[in-house]
Amino acid sequence: MIIVGLSPTAHESAVGIVVNGRIVAAVSEERFSRVKNQDGFPTKSLEYCLKRAGIEAKDVDHVAYAALPFHQERIRDIANYATNIPFVAGAGGPLKTRLIHLAGYTNALRRGGGFWGRGEREIKQGLEQFGLLSKLQFVDHHLGHCASAYYASGFEKALIVSLDGYGSGNAGSFYIGEYGSLRLLSPIPYPHSLGTFYRRVTQALGFKPNRHEGKIVGLAAFGDPSKLYDIVRARFNFDRDDYFRFISPQDPFFERDLAKNHSREDIAAAYQKVLEDVAVHYIKKWLDKTGMHHIACAGGVFANVKMNQRVMEIDGVKEIFVFPAMGDSGVGVGAALSLASYMEDVQPTRLPDVYLGPSYTDGEIEKALQSSGLSYRKSADAPGDIVNHLVNNKVVARFGGAMEFGPRALGNRSILYPAVKPDVNKWLNDRLKRTEFMPFAPISLAERADELYVNIDRARYTAEFMTVTTDCTARMQKESPAAVHVDGTARPQLVRRETNAFVHEILRRYEERTGIPTLINTSFNMHEEPIVCSPDDAIRAFKDGHLEVLALGDYLVETPAAVSSVPPG
Repeated sequence: MIIVGLSPTAHESAVGIVVNGRIVAAVSEERFSRVKNQDGFPTKSLEYCLKRAGIEAKDVDHVAYAALPFHQERIRDIANYATNIPFVAGAGGPLKTRLIHLAGYTNALRRGGGFWGRGEREIKQGLEQFGLLSKLQFVDHHLGHCASAYYASGFEKALIVSLDGYGSGNAGSFYIGEYGSLRLLSPIPYPHSLGTFYRRVTQALGFKPNRHEGKIVGLAAFGDPSKLYDIVRARFNFDRDDYFRFISPQDPFFERDLAKNHSREDIAAAYQKVLEDVAVHYIKKWLDKTGMHHIACAGGVFANVKMNQRVMEIDGVKEIFVFPAMGDSGVGVGAALSLASYMEDVQPTRLPDVYLGPSYTDGEIEKALQSSGLSYRKSADAPGDIVNHLVNNKVVARFGGAMEFGPRALGNRSILYPAVKPDVNKWLNDRLKRTEFMPFAPISLAERADELYVNIDRARYTAEFMTVTTDCTARMQKESPAAVHVDGTARPQLVRRETNAFVHEILRRYEERTGIPTLINTSFNMHEEPIVCSPDDAIRAFKDGHLEVLALGDYLVETPAAVSSVPPG
């Protein structure tokens, strides 16, 4: 059974292919177009995925689109709106605020019709060009998210949670996964959306919504959540056992007024703490109701790695898994897995890796290098040469193997650097033209995880994909301070030899030379660009970032030794 999965075209347009219940190819359109969060029909991604799967469009059995048909979505929207009117009318606060909320939601409902209708037309027009329109099937957006989490978790039984901004009329869902099947426990109707909650504060603090939420996570560690916690927490009503409710979520003045009168750090801290507390409160309720000890998660809100840590730390949780492409780029794959589960026996199975994107031959790499004008050489021992440069404090941009699926660079499209100096973050961010508040993430030997990260048994598998933070041990904080945040946490990637032998060998030899099993791993891209996809992308980013070493497969570009690569201090 061959199923193509499509994400909604509104943003993070992406494609995945599932063959006999297993993901064989997946990529986001932004990696080809070089436009962050590329929307529209993912033509290039579909062409690539068909090629990687070794099939033609005529071989496809079904196409799963992670949205309901337009008329069904509108019915849900209108039903949620109708139930929301009496709720907001009876809420506390000034009448003006409640009227503004209802006016804002009414306007959003009106505009949303054209927005989502356009997306469905784009999908149908694109599929028609591939001869696939007759094979189109619609899948509830949050079922798609939950299917991606469950079927990639390896958990026989688990609570499955989607938390998002909006999809198929809802903002999230709770499911139970048992023995290969998913059963809905409760939806979270829009506009009671934690994604909207966090998006609004991102925008109010001067960042781009749906793109810079990660900056708020990092900024929060520098603030005092207690100063504004009660004010922000009061926006939620916990009168239901199955999901939270917002009080006036469309009030346009709330975050704006906070931003006028309080520091960005304190606002971010309050929103982060409230997000964590609300999510944990309801997830714990469902864990208690179902008796589950494993939890699998997806949806854009689970890009918040600090919230994921709090969920992981709930009493009774044995293990957490967050799907690596937790946002809408991964929901198409989930829709395909969901559809497959109705037609054949699909059991939860752990991902061997998420290197599901394009890879390039030596010939293609050398051709790009020849066109670049850069001096290069082919190494007889690329891992050894890379370690030599790292030991000498050189910044190494590593490009090799298949590209990662999802928002994290996992060694194949990564910039590597020693994590021993805490002041390296600002220095390296300046070179990459980034404005970040989070430290760079660590990439560590999986066999050293217990020595570096607290509670790692609850997250050992999901930490292979950088989807959760953990507290760091004293050893980690001492040896690799550049990869530890001010609150003593880090977002690790654990590397096993079976997952990525090349990167594991780099880490093993670096430890052999220095005694430290960890490096900094940050995505190989310039600020506001997608992660590099092709050798040409890598060469351009290497030049723009003024980096010292570019490792393209076994080919090395090395700048003169006179170039200083040691940060000040």
